[in-house]
Amino acid sequence: MEQVITRVSNMAKSVTQLSVTLIVTFLMVDILFPGSTGMAANVGAVASSLSEKGLAGLVALGLFYVVYTKAPASAASPSSDY
Repeated sequence: MEQVITRVSNMAKSVTQLSVTLIVTFLMVDILFPGSTGMAANVGAVASSLSEKGLAGLVALGLFYVVYTKAPASAASPSSDY
């Protein structure tokens, strides 16, 4: 059961990393060729939505940042593979 959870967790991490990479790529394409993907407008809409919510938007943005930057427990411990 532990192996299944580990596989699903690794798959979720891979999908998340791919998603972030695609978002950044599409954003760069939209900056270089305006209007081609619409990502800049979407990012602007999300930022605007968060700013309109006031404190709740700031808390949500903080939570997204904490979740995104949280290091897995195994990465924080020293490795003996050296």
